[in-house]
Amino acid sequence: MAIIVISFDGVKDSQFKQMALQRKIYPNIAKFMDESSYKGGVKSSFVSNTYPIHATVSTGKLAREHGIISNFTTTGGKRRWAQLARDIQTKAIWDAAREQGLTTAAIFWPVTCGANIKWNMPEAHTHGRENQIVESLRHGSALFQLNALVRHANKLSFRDFTSLDAFSTAVVCDLLKKKKRPDLTLLHLLAYDIISHRSGTRSPEINAALKSLDINLGKIMEAAGDTPVLVFSDHGHLDVSQSIDLRHVFVDSLYEQCGGCAFLTRQPTDIETQDWFGRFLTEQEMYDSGYSNKSVCGIAAKPGYCFSEKQYKSNHGYPADYEDYRVFYALKSKSAYQKPDSSFGDVRDITAIITRELKIDLG
Repeated sequence: MAIIVISFDGVKDSQFKQMALQRKIYPNIAKFMDESSYKGGVKSSFVSNTYPIHATVSTGKLAREHGIISNFTTTGGKRRWAQLARDIQTKAIWDAAREQGLTTAAIFWPVTCGANIKWNMPEAHTHGRENQIVESLRHGSALFQLNALVRHANKLSFRDFTSLDAFSTAVVCDLLKKKKRPDLTLLHLLAYDIISHRSGTRSPEINAALKSLDINLGKIMEAAGDTPVLVFSDHGHLDVSQSIDLRHVFVDSLYEQCGGCAFLTRQPTDIETQDWFGRFLTEQEMYDSGYSNKSVCGIAAKPGYCFSEKQYKSNHGYPADYEDYRVFYALKSKSAYQKPDSSFGDVRDITAIITRELKIDLG
């Protein structure tokens, strides 16, 4: 009664399938595809950004219910990453597992800062002059993290974004070699997402990120033994030719810009004529996202554009119906694969699989 859950941040369904066909380049992903029950064309939760989606997978609830509606939050007039587990407003899988006497581990899993997880290395961001190591230790399992740094710090490089995934994979493999390994292991691999933002999904640099995913998955599969392994992606990436900073367009009526979409406190006029305008968000999208009681309307960027203060080569945050934007999940398990007890047709199915494998209840 255990499961290893791996998040391939930013890798859409079509990308993973393409990798699985290139056996000589990505042998471990091809092997995993052969041995797993694969579900493609999965709809992500909206807003399709990393923190809201991982909070949805962690709770089985939409953003309007669990409360993490953005990668960021504003407290005391300061904009910070929405990384604190206490801000999740519904029960999380690590809490449900602990209630059943199960042990848990989370490596760089979003929104786990301060979570009651036995082996916790959270994705902790610094603000201002905060020290990265101090913040990570403060928000996670200090002794566990120090030991991991001593053992595997040589894998980290500021010049190579894939090194962080190599480090986190090594930490997970150490946990899986324990005599009493965790019952629930959560791992967030994020190099592909970082490099896509910087270089785009068709750049030469992206090949290193894809290869690292294959290498790291192979190491985890070897260490996992008979333990079920569930791999999924949170959102896709769409290449961007221009980033539009809506602060200069709507000024005081902009509530938040989230990459592929933005939310406004006033209904705009003549916006349909803009090159970057895709469409207005539907009432259902506004409701599910948790923004319906915070803003008057939402807009989606046309493919090729995004709404951001930074310039990106690719981005996410788009509506789920955009072309070639669906995600996937795949379960490798010795037991016969069963559909989730509750099938939502979106990333909440991942939560249903986890709770079924662990026999835990989120209510």
